[in-house]
Amino acid sequence: MNIIKKPIKSFKGDGKFVYVCYSLEDSEVVFPILTKLDERRFRVRYDECNQEEVKVDALRKHNIKNCEIFLAFLSKKALESPYVVNQLEMSQSFEANIFLVYIDGQETADSASRIFGPDVKGIRLDETDDDTLMGVLDQLLKDCQEPEKIEERVLTYEELLDEVYPEQENANKDSFVNNTDQENDNIKRSAASAKKAASMAKTQKRQKNGRSFINAILVVGVMALIAFLIYLFFGEQISQMLSEDNRVVNFIAAPTVFSHLFGWIL
Repeated sequence: MNIIKKPIKSFKGDGKFVYVCYSLEDSEVVFPILTKLDERRFRVRYDECNQEEVKVDALRKHNIKNCEIFLAFLSKKALESPYVVNQLEMSQSFEANIFLVYIDGQETADSASRIFGPDVKGIRLDETDDDTLMGVLDQLLKDCQEPEKIEERVLTYEELLDEVYPEQENANKDSFVNNTDQENDNIKRSAASAKKAASMAKTQKRQKNGRSFINAILVVGVMALIAFLIYLFFGEQISQMLSEDNRVVNFIAAPTVFSHLFGWIL
């Protein structure tokens, strides 16, 4: 089996997604477009294996049945591929929302019309430039786009693993993707609990800092009040104690004044 490195990973999270059908023979044309879709935060799914295995076939049916848009890149080579034709037939049987991108012009468009009928939606690459194509796809696939705010995003398995196990080695990340749904649900719950605990800790820290600030203000206020009361009730006596004319006399009287002061405070 020939292994071709894909430009992006197939989306595995929740939410509306676009399912992409294409022939590996057309990778040179298709892969740059998939990269641009990924940069625009579109959820893109596709078969990660082209072997006709029972498991892959079941997953393919699930994806085509539940996709928001069935996006097929068609060429003469693609229409000769049993793998592509199989997906096109599934898209019709599941009444998917089909949009076709014709790679090599009118001949392929005519062939597609015979398969899907004259009303099928599509666009020819030989009649459009890259900006126009991406504009059409942006409008078509907007419901399959991730929200901009990170807290609203649905984490993929890879992102979730990075959050729960930031020190985990890459070798173990692959095994995480192959876990059972129950195991992954447990990890998701652990991640949610960890995020909630971190949020609570931050809130408590802010509250503690706020209380410390208020307590400091209260202490300063009380000290200022005491100083004011001392001045109000004993200002005259203290002034007399510090005057040069009564320095000796008030040196003797000072203990009496301060005893009254501390008695009043207590």
